[in-house]
Parts: sequence; C-alpha cells; structure tokens
Amino acid sequence: MPDAQEEPEDDDFNEDEVDDEDDDDEEGEAVEEEDSGEDYAGPRRPSMRNVSSIEFDQSRDPHPFLTKHKKKPPADVRSPIAFAKGSGVRVQTTDYRLRTRGVADFSKIGGQEIRLKDLFGPENEALKPVLDTRDYWHHQETFPVRSPDGCRRSFFDSPAAREQEEKSIRAWYTETGRSVFDERQEARMLTAEDGNRFLATDGPQALNVLWGAAQSPRVRTFNQGACVSLNEAFDGTACRRGWLFHLGARVQEAQWAPKEEGRTQYLAVAVEQKPMEGWQPNRLEQPKAPAFTASAPFPASIQIWAFDMASDDKSDILKEPRLEQVICATWGAPKQLRWCPIQASDAKETSDDDGDGHVGLLAGIWSDGRVRILDVRRPRPEDVVDGPAYVHYTRTAFDVAIPDTVPSCLHWLSASSLAVATAAGTVGIWTLSRPGTFAANAKPWFYRRLAETYILTISSGWPSQPQFISLSVADGFARLFDLRSPNADTTASIRGRTLCISQAWHEQTQTFVMPDEHYILKHTPIRRYYHNLYSMRLESSITRVATSPVHPAMLVASVEGIVEASNPIGRIANYKVIPWQQKWFVHEWRRPVDELVVKPATAEVAAGETPTTTPPPSPPPSETLNIASTPAPISKKVPEEILSHPLSRITEGYKAIQPGIQHSVASKKPHNPEMNKGLTIYEANSAITVLAWNPNLKYGTWAVAGMADGLLRVEDVGV
Repeated sequence: MPDAQEEPEDDDFNEDEVDDEDDDDEEGEAVEEEDSGEDYAGPRRPSMRNVSSIEFDQSRDPHPFLTKHKKKPPADVRSPIAFAKGSGVRVQTTDYRLRTRGVADFSKIGGQEIRLKDLFGPENEALKPVLDTRDYWHHQETFPVRSPDGCRRSFFDSPAAREQEEKSIRAWYTETGRSVFDERQEARMLTAEDGNRFLATDGPQALNVLWGAAQSPRVRTFNQGACVSLNEAFDGTACRRGWLFHLGARVQEAQWAPKEEGRTQYLAVAVEQKPMEGWQPNRLEQPKAPAFTASAPFPASIQIWAFDMASDDKSDILKEPRLEQVICATWGAPKQLRWCPIQASDAKETSDDDGDGHVGLLAGIWSDGRVRILDVRRPRPEDVVDGPAYVHYTRTAFDVAIPDTVPSCLHWLSASSLAVATAAGTVGIWTLSRPGTFAANAKPWFYRRLAETYILTISSGWPSQPQFISLSVADGFARLFDLRSPNADTTASIRGRTLCISQAWHEQTQTFVMPDEHYILKHTPIRRYYHNLYSMRLESSITRVATSPVHPAMLVASVEGIVEASNPIGRIANYKVIPWQQKWFVHEWRRPVDELVVKPATAEVAAGETPTTTPPPSPPPSETLNIASTPAPISKKVPEEILSHPLSRITEGYKAIQPGIQHSVASKKPHNPEMNKGLTIYEANSAITVLAWNPNLKYGTWAVAGMADGLLRVEDVGV
C-alpha cells in the first residue's frame, strides 16, 4: 500500500476520539478500542526468521515518498475549479492527506472479512492461519484442554523454519558452543554447609496458610523450603496435580526450561535476596536508586527444581518435586532469568538417566549490573545423594556489562540471539554464533538508543515474527521496531498513565499483550500497534501476563492476588464476542492482628485449641462452583499463635464467567460493593510476582505462579 493516498474528507472522523467497532450495546460497553493520532512509520515487510543474519542499510532514505518520485508529474495540472452543467461550480479537494502509519485506518463499513484483513493483511496467506486458529481452539474458553490434540504449535509458525533453527543451534553447540563453555565457564561443587549461605534470605522461616475447600478450610504451617501436594488441602476425593512451595522470600523469577524429550521438567526459581552482613537500609529508603545503579557483589542463588512427569493421567499421583541443584554465585541477586527457547543439545545428550546431561542455556541479569549466560547441566548422581548439588560459578563464558548504565530486561530473539535493554533507553543484541561474542566484555553487533528513558520490558515476535521487537518504556509509550530497518520502521502505541511492567507475545493472535491503566488487558497487533484491542478485565492493577507457544490460553495476575485465565482468539477475531474468564486461584496475605490498622471485631483467644479459624466468607455464588457439603461449625475463638503471625489464604474452585470489558451499569449505582473499588490499596505481599506457562508441547498445560510472600504454586491446570 502506498504511503500517501488521496481520500475524501470526512468531517465526522477524528483520530483522537475512541474508535468503537462494537455496535452491540447490550453489555453497556461504550469504549472497546482506542486509536491515536501519533506519527508512525511505513508498512511492514514480509517476515524474516533468521535474526542473526539481518543486515542494516544505514544509507536508506526513511521517507522515500518525500524525496523520490517514481513517476514524473503530469504536464497538464488540473484546475481546482470545475464547471458543471447548470452553471454550477464544484471545487475539487486539494487535501492530499499523508498516511504516516503506512497502512489504512480501520474500515468504517464491513463485516468480519474486512476486520480480519485490517488486522492481519489482505492476502489469503495471512488470513488462513487466523481462520485455522479460530476453528481449532473454538471449544477452549479459558484453561487449555488436557488431551492429545489440546496443545499444538501455532499455525503461524512454519515447521520447516523451526526445524532449520533447531538444526542450526544444535550444530553450533555441538561443534563450537559446548567446547567454549567447557573452556571458559568455571564451576566447582560445594558442601551443603557452604552452599546454604547462598540460600539465606531475610524472610520468615515459617508461614501459616489457610487453604482448602471454601466451606471447610484448614490451616497448615509451611516451613521454609517445604513442598506440599495440593491434595492435602482437601479430602481424599481430590486429585489435583500440583504443589505449593514456601521459599521464604518474595519470588523474583520462575521459568520453565525448554525440554521436549524425557519425563523430567526443570524449573529455575530465584527469590529476592539481600546482603546478610552489614547495615542495610529499609525498604524505599535506599541511598541510591537500585533501578539505575549496580549493587555490590554478595552471595545469592538460583534454584533448579526437577519435576518427574511420569504420566498424563490426571488420577495418577506424581512424585514429589526435588531441588536438584543450586546455582551459587557472588554476583548479587538475580533480577531476571530467561532460558534459550530451543534446547541447544540433542535429545540423546539430555537423557533423564544420564549424569552431567545438558539442561539448557540460561541468560540472566544480576544486581551487579552484568548480563551472563550459563550452560546449566545436570549434576552427577553421586552429587545428589544427600540433597541438592551446590554448584558455585566463579566465571562464565558470556559476561558483559553495558557502559554508563545498567541492564533492565532481556529477551531471546531466537535460539542464538539475545537482546538486552537498559535503563538509559538503549538496546544491544548479541548472537552466539557470531565471531567475538565470547570475548571479554564482547561488543554487541546491534546497539542503538530506541527510547528516551528507562525500558521496562522487551519482547519479540518469535517464532513467527522474530524481526519485530516491542518495548514498554517508562514514559508511558510502547514502541514497535523492525530490526531490519529500525530507523524507518517504527511506531508507538497509545500512551498509558501507569508503568507497564509486564509484556508478552501472543503467538495465536499475532499481538503483543500488556496491561492497561484501567485494569484491562490490551492487545496491540503488528499492523495496528497504535490501536488497542481489549480481551480481559480485572479488579486491580495487573502485575504479570503469561502466554504460551502451544495453546492460546493466557494467564493474568494482579496486585490483589488473583490469577485468571482466558482465551482471546474469539474476542480478537470478532469484537462482539464477550470473552470468558476463570480464576485459577485467589491469594491473600494479612499481617499480624496487632499490626492491623482496623482491628477485628472479636479478639477472643482460646488457649490450647487446634489451629482452626473462622471460615472466610464464601465467594459470590456467581463465581463459585455449587458444592453440596455441610458447612463447618463456626468458631469464634482463634488461637493466639495464628493471630500473632502473618497468614496467607488461598481460595479456588471458581467457575468461568463473562464479566465484560466495562463495568456494568449496576456497579455505578450508590451503595454498591463494586463502587470505588479502584481506590483500594492492597497488601504488598498479596501480589502475584511471577507467572509462566510451560513452553513444551507435551507439558504445555503446566503453569507456575509466584507470590510476594514467598509461596510458589506449580500445577497442571488443564481441563
């Protein structure tokens, strides 16, 4: 499509106004899509899979339509005034509006076909994957389906291109990569006594958790490092496949390792750690801004948990997870971790029975301001007889620091290319297979300033659109760049009023998903990045968003402690569809009763009673399952050991609902419980801090959620 087009003047059209395609007002949804009047770059080019082979033409004119003309202007220039029969005079329009977005605006007239062409492209090759995706997962409303065909690769992902990328990274690792890591990566085994100091945190050693059925909850004390099956919260009839951990401090990161073969899945977990020696400032009283300055080195660790997935049968009892190894280092606390999206070694090298097997390449940012890549391997069987193996890393093959700033986030653009964003608004890209990548403080082959301030998150369109990267910046804008020509092909989203601290690429709808300031999850398509499409609504600020490459279900978490799932395909394809949402669980934390601002109505304590508390109020009937059971007797007396310590509560068993994108008209009436809920301030420890899907095809229904009070929930949520 040309960059400049002649179009008739439309007095009713205003780009700054909200663009609403939904004409159905039954749900009272008045604002669904937003548009912007910002300036944007030209049209996109076809997909290019191998990011490592991208070459940039710096001499290219970013605005050829302003300086070059393929056709000479006609010699006879038409007059702006035309004479018609009847002595009438018609003035021709001379307003040739320039299209700076490169593509036409949303069509005002048309049905589903026109909408899909506006979002995904007018060619049949662009529309076929969308229709296949919609038809394949039409039966899935919220959580993924646990069946042989419940998980599959995206229709947009080319199997031939993926196979070629797997061969490329595995050939590099076999021929060059493994020897480089063996030569330059230094690690040694530690004893359990020496390794425990790398696990030290300033969190509580135990935590009381109220969980179980809504009508008969029970209290259980979790010691630090405990791993308890979810079935213990219910009677013997429960058959949940999952566990609840207590790691002792705020969960900072949790990521599944890509591992398609074998029965063992690996989860890398990092918690918030601080120096345990010397004076430490209080929270929010740091003498230096920790987001812009590097910390002094101190001992910290990454935990590698192993999960034995013996069977896919829901009734089978799985083995208890084990802490297989602890990655110890004195580089400060890990801030962000990302596994290489494709396992670099062959399947025969990652057998579950072999010692020293390859787990994956783990990239991370540490608080000392450096980016490192670790070649993580399984410990030998003799090293894990009496507990986990404590591996102390003193040197890595890839270890870089960015001058005059600190890294803020990172993301794998492909199996061999790693992008790192900084607090100064710059982005650097390293490719493992390029010469000089493993030199001391190697220079990136791509390093440019793409934002004016702090970059909060970075994401890419891998695997189907690896040439696109999306940034969320502290100035409120999100920016999209095409790495093939980042100076010319760039655009920005609608400006937000809050910081966007989470972002993900949704492969099935070809959109970047991120939170909105109105507690709504928005989608920004590649062809309509300046246009917001909404698919979910929560009741508090969104903290984390998780998408999966093997199914369309999304997980969204909030500061309130709620985790919900939804399938946005129907909503994106047809904006009149009201999406379904279903809560996975709700997590709440309260401080000791003596520290509460509002004291409970009754504070009677019975000495020596069993730790049974007053059951919490049941969730609304519209959101809970109808469980026929006898209510437990209500006790008005709570033991002192429960009241004097913090307590976490986890409720589950919610059914799917259709809340709509906007609040209902009834919620705006006086004396309504939903009134002014947007002003609620929640306990910081109630928030969900980590959310991730298992990216492997066989185990794509497994998810992990980490909480600010140190709890970590891992469960197979397939239905």
